[in-house]
Amino acid sequence: MGFGADHRGGQARFFTMQSSQYLEEQANAFLAAADSRDKAAAPAQKKNVDLFSSDPEALSLWEAAAGLYSTDGDDGELAWQADALCAQTDPEAFFPEKGGSTRDAKRVCSECPVREACLEYAMDNDERFGIWGGLSERERRRLRKQAV
Repeated sequence: MGFGADHRGGQARFFTMQSSQYLEEQANAFLAAADSRDKAAAPAQKKNVDLFSSDPEALSLWEAAAGLYSTDGDDGELAWQADALCAQTDPEAFFPEKGGSTRDAKRVCSECPVREACLEYAMDNDERFGIWGGLSERERRRLRKQAV
């Protein structure tokens, strides 16, 4: 069970990451808000697609938006991100402010099936911010020095 805080507006609001239902509700609320803004700007030009369904159109929207998959059916070099547990949790936990806690992000990473691929990606691409593969930028820098 992970916890995060939303500090927007000066208020701290705590939530649990136990249920996928919570995540789905949050995503649907975000999409509904974005949809209502889009409708105000250009009414009747958007078709609603449930992005959490197995509908092929929804899947193609995810693939197109993420840009992770090639068109020839190959999974692409970033296909591991589809199985990443961090994609199902609060992204702010993985990019804490300076001096902020990394505990919740590292706890998620410790259970993630693609932790090694994530760390390899961060090391290969010199990611300087955030928790990748369970390591902070400082820890990745240390690991680079040890590898040399």
